[in-house]
Amino acid sequence: MPERIRKEMSELGLCRDEFADYGHWSPQLYVREGRRMIGAYIVSQKDILDEPQKDDAIVVSSFPIDSHDCQRVGTGEFVVNEGTIMPVRMAGRRHGYPYHIPYRAITPKVAECSNLLVPVALSCTHVGISSIRVEPTWMILGQSAGIAAALCAKQNLDVQKLPYPALRERLLAQKQVLDLPVLPDLPPEPKGAMSIDPKTLPGIVLDDAQAELKGPWSRSSNFKPHIGTGYLHDDKRGDGECVAVFRFKVPQSGLYELRMAYSAHETRATQAPLTIQNGEKSIELPVDQTQPLPAGEAFRSIGKIDLQKEIETTITLRNAGTNGFVILDALQLVAE
Repeated sequence: MPERIRKEMSELGLCRDEFADYGHWSPQLYVREGRRMIGAYIVSQKDILDEPQKDDAIVVSSFPIDSHDCQRVGTGEFVVNEGTIMPVRMAGRRHGYPYHIPYRAITPKVAECSNLLVPVALSCTHVGISSIRVEPTWMILGQSAGIAAALCAKQNLDVQKLPYPALRERLLAQKQVLDLPVLPDLPPEPKGAMSIDPKTLPGIVLDDAQAELKGPWSRSSNFKPHIGTGYLHDDKRGDGECVAVFRFKVPQSGLYELRMAYSAHETRATQAPLTIQNGEKSIELPVDQTQPLPAGEAFRSIGKIDLQKEIETTITLRNAGTNGFVILDALQLVAE
């Protein structure tokens, strides 16, 4: 570890009432993920989410993909659920979707080894191991590997040449479950659930639902609080294709404080380009959405603008040249 971190942690010391017999250090380490075999088949996110059925199944697993400290992988946001982080489409089920682990995932490549089965450091990606890594799955993998090893030894077969029908028959005889269950449909998500009702807020509130949208914005409601029923994001595209325009007139001419609501995070855009147009007057306000909002507040002040009541005002948010997720939740204008 870097010296700076070692020094900072050493000042905290060890817990005095834990592991006294071991110098206050735990005698065991939790190794969440180690090196794994690259075998005949590599289990990946695709196998868990999109192609769960396998012809040589030895395990039905269902634990969610809980890759900690992630925001997204592939398409769709990752969300916090029950203390883990998982894809949005798995969040509705406490234990994720069932999927098969194939026999090929515990067998080495034919050219590398013929008498080895690997049920723990099996062939899978980082995302795959995030779901596979739990004790029930290890137990079923170990049981299946043991049965396969016994069959191979009895018949003097390379592990890759074990006929799957024979393995399946023996697994079923041992009460193994190999068919994916048919799950009932999830109940529809409630419509119109409010986090913060914009009608309860002072000033002029422009929710994302009022914007004229162009481009492939994605909708979400995972990070709370948010204004209204959710917010939009650009999937970190940074290509200028996502544009949102608000049009309105202020009731009185004068100076207005402009505030923005967004879910602050280090993955957000540091210069989300916001343009305010009032007649011939145009103002550019790049917004750093990594900056936290004031404690207890739903908005952060991003500037003050002078507006004329008889002239239409447009506020435009784009994702041109941005370096993170551009969040479109709501804007608020409060007269000075």
